[in-house]
Amino acid sequence: MLSSAINRKQEIYYYRASWLQLFRPMTLTGTITPILVGTGIAAMHESIRFSVFLAMLIASLLIQSATNLFNDYYDFQHGQDKAKWTTDQSSASGPPHAAVLYTAILMISAAVLIGAWLAYQSSIWIIPVGIASIIFGYLYSAGPRPLCSIGLGETVAFTFLGPIVTILSYVVQGNALRLDILAISLPFALIIASMILTNNIRDIEKDHTFRHTLATTLGRFKAVNLLTALLTLSYITVIGLVVSNVVPWSATLVLLALPLAFRLRWSFRKKAKRAEELAGMKWAAWHHWAFGLLFAIGVWL
Repeated sequence: MLSSAINRKQEIYYYRASWLQLFRPMTLTGTITPILVGTGIAAMHESIRFSVFLAMLIASLLIQSATNLFNDYYDFQHGQDKAKWTTDQSSASGPPHAAVLYTAILMISAAVLIGAWLAYQSSIWIIPVGIASIIFGYLYSAGPRPLCSIGLGETVAFTFLGPIVTILSYVVQGNALRLDILAISLPFALIIASMILTNNIRDIEKDHTFRHTLATTLGRFKAVNLLTALLTLSYITVIGLVVSNVVPWSATLVLLALPLAFRLRWSFRKKAKRAEELAGMKWAAWHHWAFGLLFAIGVWL
């Protein structure tokens, strides 16, 4: 019913907020900072090619941004987040519903072209990995059983915005896969999973009626404990990497992000107000930015 209503000319739905908010810029650190670190590790071994770094960054940002667009497009298709859309064009700052899908497809197409160039410049293995990233980015929100609705949102983010993007940014610079770059990717996997989990804990009451996220499956208490574990392990992992001489001591700069981690966790304490829980996602995004950039600075110093 909703799908047919969307397509009727007299009931075209428009995104209330701006194009910029559709792209969710605060989440794009999930791509930017792992690439900065992976490239920084490559620079420790030999000179890097800036053109390859830039192409990797742009292609990855296109895929993540398209995934964000797919998420809003299909959430509305599935009857979720209706408050984000309106039939009153004069009160909307964003695009019509159909334009969101077309834009995401164009962005994926551009990413494919850039990925083909990267494969030519480095390794053919970039192609299957890139295809898998696109497929999982699409299936995260699309299809009859979106991955985010069957408790796999954190797992997908952990995999593709942790090891995959970090390792690719290292390998495209002409380096062979090594165990240390896999280890270096783990903090990013942990903190992006914590960001997705934060979102799902915040929405636990809304989600339990129509989809099964990890938070709805575990329940609030266990989900918050898991969030605490993810945040704690991200810092322990960095310290372990420093002690093992995998990354320089300057990587301990990430400890400066700890106040944001504490503030995020405080948002979901037992007697937290609903307004504090709603603000939790903001703190998760700021924490990811701070942690990732400080880690990258520590690696590049």
